[in-house]
Amino acid sequence: MLPRVLIGPLLALMLLACAAPAANAAEVPSEWSWTDFGPSLRDVSCASPGHCVAVGQRGMVLYSKHAGDDGLAWSRIPMIEFPVELDGVTCTTGFCLTVSNTREGSATFTSQVFRSTDGGATWSAGVALPPADAGPGGAKTRTAIALACAGDGSSCYAVGTGGGIWRSTDGGISWAALDPPPGKAAYDHVDCPSAGVCVAAGGDDVGYSAVIEGPAVTPVDLPAKFGKGVVALACDSATRCIGADGLGHYSLLDVAKKDWGAAKLFPKVKAVSAIACPQADSCVALSGPIALRTTALGAGTWKRRPIGSLGLGALTCTGTDCVAVGEHASWFTGSEIGFDWGRLNEVAKFESIQCGGDLVKSCVAGGEKDVGVSRSGGELWSEPLSGYSGLDVKSINCTGFSECLFLGKTMTLFTQDLVSFAGRHPTITDPKGTDAQTCITKEICVGINEGVTYTTLDGAVTDWNQNAFPEKATSVACVHGQTAPAQCLATTREFLALGTMTHDDGKIRWTWRYTDADPAAALEAVACSPEGQCTAVGGGGTVLTSQGHDLMHWNELTLPSKIAPGEKRPLLKSVACPADGVCLAGGIHGADAIIASTKNNWADYAYEKIEGIEGAAPAIAGFGCESTDRCVAVGGTSLIGTRKP
Repeated sequence: MLPRVLIGPLLALMLLACAAPAANAAEVPSEWSWTDFGPSLRDVSCASPGHCVAVGQRGMVLYSKHAGDDGLAWSRIPMIEFPVELDGVTCTTGFCLTVSNTREGSATFTSQVFRSTDGGATWSAGVALPPADAGPGGAKTRTAIALACAGDGSSCYAVGTGGGIWRSTDGGISWAALDPPPGKAAYDHVDCPSAGVCVAAGGDDVGYSAVIEGPAVTPVDLPAKFGKGVVALACDSATRCIGADGLGHYSLLDVAKKDWGAAKLFPKVKAVSAIACPQADSCVALSGPIALRTTALGAGTWKRRPIGSLGLGALTCTGTDCVAVGEHASWFTGSEIGFDWGRLNEVAKFESIQCGGDLVKSCVAGGEKDVGVSRSGGELWSEPLSGYSGLDVKSINCTGFSECLFLGKTMTLFTQDLVSFAGRHPTITDPKGTDAQTCITKEICVGINEGVTYTTLDGAVTDWNQNAFPEKATSVACVHGQTAPAQCLATTREFLALGTMTHDDGKIRWTWRYTDADPAAALEAVACSPEGQCTAVGGGGTVLTSQGHDLMHWNELTLPSKIAPGEKRPLLKSVACPADGVCLAGGIHGADAIIASTKNNWADYAYEKIEGIEGAAPAIAGFGCESTDRCVAVGGTSLIGTRKP
């Protein structure tokens, strides 16, 4: 029998071993599913003012349920993942159609047409386009990129970059390929100014256009000055259309004569990405953050109007109302034929986020220049602050439905309504600012700069107190709500420091000690659960976990546990732990973003790749968790994760 004096220490060691994650944790299937609510929207169409549908990446559809500022909602066509996406959409009063294509530009891709009869809320199964001739000597093509229907829906057309043209006379339920004219062609756009008559145009370095009358396709030569094909097309009447190239030129097409007029220049813009013409002689053209509008198309008089977003690329107008959509799920509305514009949805680049708690089903996020608010748990976003220079939010502390304190790198803001913001004292007035910041309670917050610990006991209403810190911190996290004493962890690239703060006599005292953590790579972020267990992450897939609530002693593992020869491990840049042992870590692995998760303190883990879109990985800078089963990841987009054990 073991001596009694050894039983206590051995029992402690056994318990410690049970709490420690395995050095070579096993990879298991993920219980999380992630949906990107910040996709690029490729096209938009309106059946009537206020009833519009936009489509884009990963099969995502954003539609307006009714006219008004609060009528947007998402739907999704399943089984569509990058590089496949939805590229074109057209709506009549009876139905909407959208067509799939691929960002890889494959001429052999088979496009499918999907149909909705409820304004984009639900969609039928896809109908594959039949093979179409791609010109003399060309292979058959089944790839389409744009759609258009006559106003009454009696005929619809799909066109593609391979030169294919398809026609439907039953509202998009079935399709037949049309015989192309002799020679090569490529079409990116189609518009139908009257029943049975449409205009198709496109091409890259060489432009192409054609007039379609029923099943007959007649090619039409473009103006000589059109240097980059046709990048935008719209018809303002049954007899006239306007096309724009990529060099700032536009031309008017006489549909009956099948003749383009002389090329003219748009005023003060280099290129136009989209055109819409809701009424005769009235059009709106989109050029980055500028809208060009005219109510005298024939006279060539254009006036510039600011919009306020650089990422808009598709446009439609109905009556006098316009909608422009584009990158980051942006949806802007314009009244009076593009005269006044306002943002209904856009996902900014965020670095910090808070969800749930006092916010209930809402999220509040902040980034370098923006503050975002989502009352739909991360699906739709408004921006009460946009382009706010010098903001650079590092930490958000919301203690009410709309009462939030934002700790920025060089400034501090407070709001009680998420509409108006009051400045409070920053940690430091030096332009270099403070990166590592967080709050322990509503009033007690901490910031760490090189060699200095800053503390406020009144939510930065007055100046911050200063204490020493051993070196430079890269991130800081505290056991939320714990004040007697307060405990915080700071990553210093090479080590992990534990700080204890007391202020019983009104004087703030910090004591910092290095923990026993000795990570193999530089640390990037640290987070603690509400109960007090903490995790730090960094380069080379490094994950450090505290041994229970003992923040001086740590275990280390690397993710993923197995890699191919010569392969590098991920850079983990963010972490969140909504409960003891339940954590999410986000980062980048090559061209992909990754999310690693565990529900047993990394004894095993799931490792998911979020494929980069068009070469840009959706960087994951932070997590906001409403519960252990629902979190929002932000960075370059808004990813909503739900866990189903």
